[in-house]
Amino acid sequence: MNENQQIEEVKTLETEVKAFVNAQPYWAKYLCSEILAGNDITESVIDNAYSYLLENLSFKQETEKPELFISYNPNASDDYKENLSFDSLTNVEGVNALTENQTIDLAHNLTIIYGTNGAGKSGYVRLLKNVFYSKDKEDILPNINIDSGHKPKAATFNFSSEGTNIPLKYPDNIGNGIFNQFAVFDGDIGKKHLSLRNDFSFRPAGLQLFNEFNVALERLNGKLSIEIQSKSIANPFADDDIFQGESEIKTWLIQLSHNSKLEELNAHLPYSEEEKTKKVQIDKEYDDLKIALAQKDKALKELQTIKAQLAARIQNLVNTNTWFAQDQLNRVIKAITNCKTKEDTAQKEGVEKFKTDKIENIGSTEWKQFIEAAAKFASTQNEGEYPSLGDNCILCQQAINDDVPKSLISSYWAYIKSVAEQEAKTAKENLAKLKADYEKLSFDQFPETDTLAVWLKDKHETVLANLKDELKKQETLRQTLVSNITDKKDNLQVEIQIDLSALFTISETVDKEIKAFEEDEQNKKLGELLKKKTYLAHKEKLEARYPDIETLHKNLIWVNKANQFNKRAVKKSSTDTEKRLSEKYFNTDYISEFNNECDKLNGKFGIEIDARSSDARSNRQLFLKGNDPSAILSEGEQKVIALADFIAETNITTINRGIILDDPVNSLDHERKETIAKRLVEISGSKQVIVFTHDVVFFKNLEKFGLRLFGKNSPSIKFNTIRATGRNAIGTVISDHSPVRDSLYTNPHLPKTYLQKAKRETDEDFSLSLIRSGFGALRSCYEAITATKVLASAVQRFDSLIRVSNIRSIKYDLPLYDRIIERHSFLHDLIEGHLPAEELNISFTTDKLENEITEFENILTELDNI
Repeated sequence: MNENQQIEEVKTLETEVKAFVNAQPYWAKYLCSEILAGNDITESVIDNAYSYLLENLSFKQETEKPELFISYNPNASDDYKENLSFDSLTNVEGVNALTENQTIDLAHNLTIIYGTNGAGKSGYVRLLKNVFYSKDKEDILPNINIDSGHKPKAATFNFSSEGTNIPLKYPDNIGNGIFNQFAVFDGDIGKKHLSLRNDFSFRPAGLQLFNEFNVALERLNGKLSIEIQSKSIANPFADDDIFQGESEIKTWLIQLSHNSKLEELNAHLPYSEEEKTKKVQIDKEYDDLKIALAQKDKALKELQTIKAQLAARIQNLVNTNTWFAQDQLNRVIKAITNCKTKEDTAQKEGVEKFKTDKIENIGSTEWKQFIEAAAKFASTQNEGEYPSLGDNCILCQQAINDDVPKSLISSYWAYIKSVAEQEAKTAKENLAKLKADYEKLSFDQFPETDTLAVWLKDKHETVLANLKDELKKQETLRQTLVSNITDKKDNLQVEIQIDLSALFTISETVDKEIKAFEEDEQNKKLGELLKKKTYLAHKEKLEARYPDIETLHKNLIWVNKANQFNKRAVKKSSTDTEKRLSEKYFNTDYISEFNNECDKLNGKFGIEIDARSSDARSNRQLFLKGNDPSAILSEGEQKVIALADFIAETNITTINRGIILDDPVNSLDHERKETIAKRLVEISGSKQVIVFTHDVVFFKNLEKFGLRLFGKNSPSIKFNTIRATGRNAIGTVISDHSPVRDSLYTNPHLPKTYLQKAKRETDEDFSLSLIRSGFGALRSCYEAITATKVLASAVQRFDSLIRVSNIRSIKYDLPLYDRIIERHSFLHDLIEGHLPAEELNISFTTDKLENEITEFENILTELDNI
C-alpha cells in the first residue's frame, strides 16, 4: 500500500456515535461523555454543562477545560451485569394475600412454576411486573381479606454475578439497573405489543445516548430559561411611575433594547448645580402661570367633553332617522303585505281540505301550532315513520287500524312541511324581527340629568326643544308601525326625519372655541415651560437611576444572546442522527429478529413492522395489511405475534439477561403450546427463562424439552409449585415440585435431600420450612409409586397413551395398600392443614421426617419384592 492510498474507515455504530459527539461544542460533548460512560446525569453534571454553555455563549470568560475521552460501552450502566442470574425471590410482604416467608428458588437456565387458578401465582407476577421491565405496571393491592395490619409492599430479589451475591430490596433499590435486565410478559402486555406504538426499551447505549442527551438538553435549557426569566424584567422606566411626562430622556428609555447605545443616554449627564437652580426657577414660573390659566383649562375641558358627546349623539340620531325614512317605511309595508300573501296562499293550498263542521277555527294560528306540536311529539314515539297501521293515536290512544285516520294524520304532516306553509312561516318570522327592532329603539336621547342636555338647555334651549318634539313624533310613528305589524295592516306612512343641521352648526362653533383656547399664547408658553421642567426633572432622576438603567441594559443584551441558543436545532440534530443510525444499525436487526421468531413460533401471518424514531427514541408498531392485528387475527394468533415481538425485542440486546412469562399459551392449541415450549427452552440455553403457568399440558411440554436439553437432575432446570392451602394461605411455594414429574418421586431422594438440608440449617424458621417441604415431597412419593409401581405406569398423568401391556406388571397386596393409604392420608392432613399438627401433637422435626422416610423405604422394598 503506497503513501497516497487512503484507507477508508469502516463505519460502525460506535464510530458514527463518536463522530456525532466529537462534532458537538464542548458543553454537549461533555454531556455525551457522561452518558456514554454510564454515569448518572446529576444536578452537578448539569451545572458543569451549564457553565460550559455560558462560556460557549460568551457570558463567561473561557476557562481551561479538561480533555474529554469518549468511551463506548454498549451496555453503559454501572448497574448492568454481563453474567447475571436471578437466584431467588424471598421476604415477600404486603403483596395481595400472598403468604409470607416464602422462597422461590430459580435455576440459572429454566424455571417452571406451576399454580392453579387462585393459588397466588398472579400476585407474584404483579410484583415482578412492577419491579422488572414491563409494558404494563399493575397496582399491587394489600390483602383485602383483612381490615387492618397491612404491611408495606416489600420483597428481596437475590441475584448473583461472577460469584458475587447481589441482594436487592423492593422498593428501596427499585432504581437499580439490574431490574431492567429482566423483562416480563403476560396477556395484558401482549395486547400492548399488538395495538400500541412501543418504544424499544433494550437498545445499545450508543443509540440510547440521543434520547438521554435530549432529556439532559431539556434540563439544561430549563436552567437557561430560569436565568433568562430572572433577567427578563419589564422596563420600569418606560411608564410614568418614575419618569413622568415626555422628554428626550423618556423617549430613549421607552425604546431601550439590547441594540441601544448607552453613551447616547450618558450624554444627558451630569446634572449640574446650575441646572438645579434653573429647575427651581422654571418650576415656580410654571406653577404661577398654571394657576392663572386654571379657569381657562376648566372651560377647555368642558368644551372637549361637549364636543365628544355631540358627535356621539348626532350619530345616534342619524341611526334613528334611518328607521323612519320613506324607503324603510315602504319596506315595512312590503313585509306586511308579503306575510299576508304567504299566509293566504298557505291557507288556500293546504287548510281548505281540513275544514269540517265538527271543529272550528281550522287554519288558525292556534290550529297550526297544535299540528306542529303533534308532529314534533310523534317523532319521539319510535324509530319508524309515524303513523303506521297498528300504531295508537297519540291523543285518544285508539288503534289506527285502517288507512283513513292514517292518511289524515299523514296529510297534516305534509301540510306543515309544504313550501307555502314554510314560506308563510319565514315571512312571519321576518315580520316579528322587524317589530322587535322597532321596539328596541330608544327616544330618550336627551335625559334631564345628561351633561349634553343640561349644556344645550343653557346655551341652545330652542334647538333642544325642537329635537325633543321631533323625537316624540318618531316615537308616535314607531307605535303606529308596531301596531300595524302586529295587526298586519299595510297602511302607508309618511317619513319623519329629525333636522340635524342645528346640531352640526353647534358642533362647528364648539370646534372653533376649542381651537381658540389651544392657540392662546399663554398656553403655548405653559407648554414650553412644561417641556423644560420635565427635561430637568428627568435629568435629576437619570443621575440617580443610571446604575439601574445600566444593569437593565446589560440584562437585555444577555437575554438576547441567550435566546440565540437554538435548543430546537441541537435537539433536531440529535433526533435526526438517532433516526438515521437506528434505521441503519438497529431497526433492521429488530425486523430480522422478529421475522426469525415468527418462523420459530410458526407465526408467519404477514405482519408488517412500522419502525421509526420520535424524540430520539426508536419505536415500532405492528400492522397486518394496514390494520391493527388484533382486529383480524384470532386470539391465539395474536398471542403468538405478541410473543414474537417480545422475544425479538429482548434478543437484540446483550443487556437483557432473562425473561419471565405468565401463561403465554392461553387460547392456543396443543401444537402451538408445544412449539412455544420448545422455543422457550431453546432461549433458556442462552439466558434465564422463568415461566409461570396453570396449563399442565404446557408444563409437560416445557419439562420434556427442558429435560431433553439439560438432562435429568440438572441444576439448570427447576420445577416449583404455588398452592393456596386456605383463604389465609395463598401463594405457598413448594420447591422442586411439579404436578407431572412422577419419576422424580419414585424413590426417597428428594425427601432425604430436604432432611439433610434441615439438619445442617442453623436458622430455625428456615429449617422448619425445609422439613415441611420434605413432608410434601414424601407425600408426592406415595402418589408417584401408586402410578408407577402399583399400577405399573399403565396410565400416566397428562399422557393420552394407555400402555395396555403394562397391566401384567400391576402389583396386588391389600394390606400393603392399606399402609400406603394410611401414610399418604396422614401426610396430606399434616401438610394441607385439614388436621393441624398441633392437634396431632406432632411437631415438624427432623426425627419425625426421618421416621416417615424409613417407613416409605420399607413399603418400597416390599413392593419391589412382590
